[in-house]
Amino acid sequence: MDSKRIALLTVAICAIGIFALPGTVSLFSGQHSWYDLGGEQNDVPCEKCHQDIADEMISGDNGVHRKLTCSMCHRTPFNDYIYGSGSGSGSTPGKEAHAAAVVQCMDCHEHNLSKPGYAAHMNDPAYLAVGCFGLNHPCHSTYPANLGAGGFGLTDYPDDTGERAAHMDFVNDSIDDPLMEGANEACIACHTKIGVNISWTKSTTLHFNANETHDGTWLIDDFTAHGQNETFSTYRNNWTNSY
Repeated sequence: MDSKRIALLTVAICAIGIFALPGTVSLFSGQHSWYDLGGEQNDVPCEKCHQDIADEMISGDNGVHRKLTCSMCHRTPFNDYIYGSGSGSGSTPGKEAHAAAVVQCMDCHEHNLSKPGYAAHMNDPAYLAVGCFGLNHPCHSTYPANLGAGGFGLTDYPDDTGERAAHMDFVNDSIDDPLMEGANEACIACHTKIGVNISWTKSTTLHFNANETHDGTWLIDDFTAHGQNETFSTYRNNWTNSY
């Protein structure tokens, strides 16, 4: 009985080998070829999976970002010790991360020269290869580039306090929301053609006290808002013509 089981097991192993081994061996016999990652630029065609994004990026309607390559945003020197950076012999592999990194818009637009990696990217071959410092380049025509998105207290400009920014709450709440990195929700909502649907809940009545003193001076204080009105607005995605 035991000999029959052994014989049956032997036949099963041989059968598996007949079907599985050729496929395994073919992996190392030229059936698969691999991209060379040793060059200065990224040889992996991101467009294989992300052709829709590639089409959008190269569109003439995409403004200053139309000359950016995939690796300029998604393989970046801004996130030290986490994501890969650089290229060729000067590259640094990522830690606990693979391929493309999800970055913040403010990585480029916060204009914080004290931040590790912000100024360093100016000399990154991936950026220099497309002529970042050329006179006709839409982003960097001079150094240092003034790409800071001021107005919200997120840059190192001395006067950038965000004190009078009407959209300050929009930016701060976007930073706190886990949907995207940093303030990306606010940046994308305003500065790209993505559709935006908003449920507005606003107060309808303003209350305050107005008191006149004996010398004719008015004291206005105790401002409060009351009532509630809800409105739903939509704006379609101009790239896909969808909501």
